[in-house]
Amino acid sequence: MRATLHQLKIFQQVAFFKSYSIAANKLSLTQPAVSIQIKQLEDNLGLPLFEKIGKQVFLTSAGEEFSTFCIDIFFRIDSMDMKLSAMKGQLEGGFYLAAVTSAKYFTPHLLGAFHKLYPKVSLFLDVVNRSQIIQRLKNNDIDLVIMGLVPEDLPLTCYPIIDNPIVITASPTHPLATQKNIPLSELLNYDFIFREQGSGTRKAFEDFLLSNQIKLSPSMVLGSSETIKQAVMADLGISVLSRHSITLELATHNLVELDIQGFPLMRSWYLVHHESKRLSPAAQAFVDLILHEQETVASLCNRFLETQFISQ
Repeated sequence: MRATLHQLKIFQQVAFFKSYSIAANKLSLTQPAVSIQIKQLEDNLGLPLFEKIGKQVFLTSAGEEFSTFCIDIFFRIDSMDMKLSAMKGQLEGGFYLAAVTSAKYFTPHLLGAFHKLYPKVSLFLDVVNRSQIIQRLKNNDIDLVIMGLVPEDLPLTCYPIIDNPIVITASPTHPLATQKNIPLSELLNYDFIFREQGSGTRKAFEDFLLSNQIKLSPSMVLGSSETIKQAVMADLGISVLSRHSITLELATHNLVELDIQGFPLMRSWYLVHHESKRLSPAAQAFVDLILHEQETVASLCNRFLETQFISQ
């Protein structure tokens, strides 16, 4: 096979975006230049890598195999670069980390601790919902993930890293705000705001309700913890959230944590990757830092979460 690394990079971009024009834009090339390189690559291979149906571009079966080959090639190249830089005493390269939305409050502090040790490593963080995280894990196209509720039906490697207390919160003016030891069934008498389907916090809460034979229908479904916080502060209902996501609001008395029987639900945040993922040296260094310095890292995150804006 005669193929250049330049052609392989172009192929990867077209395969990822399923678009010649987007790939050209990402690579700062013209679309004809991309088309010519792909045509030369296909001629050298003797097989078509893409097929066009209408306006959509699809990988052929040969293209799917070649895509796997390219991923392997570039993984090896990146790993070699990082290992050589590590041998020179300076870890370089990069890795991709995805976190569920509720974990965005402390994840940057984990990356900050890592960056102080390895300043030349490029860090890429994407914050998405649990459904998107699971899809990326299924596709094995992300290095590492931080999430709360780990799916049991996927071959995953996971490490518990930080406690994740899930609480029920309300406006300070809510009738339940000053009550103690409130029965779970009392929630049926008030408007309750749910996260969207696919949220790990929602699933943990629904599992808890089911185990207690409580059927609670939402009065409202909102798509993010930020929106829910605003709705609860506006006294549109009560809701369940990770305590990490409402630290500021609790400290400034814009929200209160209700004293509900069985709460907080004590869960953990996990660092997760696909079982078959071959971690780059940079990603492995991040895992090693989190695991070997787990107590220090957890203390750093918890201290931030407990004290942020407390003076306000």
